[in-house]
Amino acid sequence: MSTGGAEAAAAAEAMASEAYLAGDAVREARELVAELCRHFYLQGWVTGTGGSITVKANDPAVPLAQQLIVMSPSVSLISQ
Repeated sequence: MSTGGAEAAAAAEAMASEAYLAGDAVREARELVAELCRHFYLQGWVTGTGGSITVKANDPAVPLAQQLIVMSPSVSLISQ
């Protein structure tokens, strides 16, 4: 593969990654983590700083090894 071909492939992969990050799967996973954290906190099951929740942002178009895992510290714990 020529240098230009490698650069084009890297650019295409970066665009696909950006689309995945901005896509519905990641947004829904982030919202679910926030909702679960909020629910667990309001139930008294966790403290504001204790524990962690993770959710896989499943998108069948993205290879399994490249799918993100959204973690509770990456979203607002209690946003009302």
